[in-house]
Amino acid sequence: MAAVINSELDQLKREIAQRQRYIEGQQVLIDVLAHDGHDVREQDIALNSERFKLDQQFEFLRKRQA
Repeated sequence: MAAVINSELDQLKREIAQRQRYIEGQQVLIDVLAHDGHDVREQDIALNSERFKLDQQFEFLRKRQA
């Protein structure tokens, strides 16, 4: 049972790391687009949604590790 839980936690950690990299990349892209004068409101909304999902994953991970 512990092995299954550890495997699930490891998978969740990988998903969190992947989402973090995605968010960082998208933020760089949004910054460049905004600097060039593009309207980035839709991208900001989408990125905020990704950040919310990341926060949920972190919270779930904290609860599972406690």
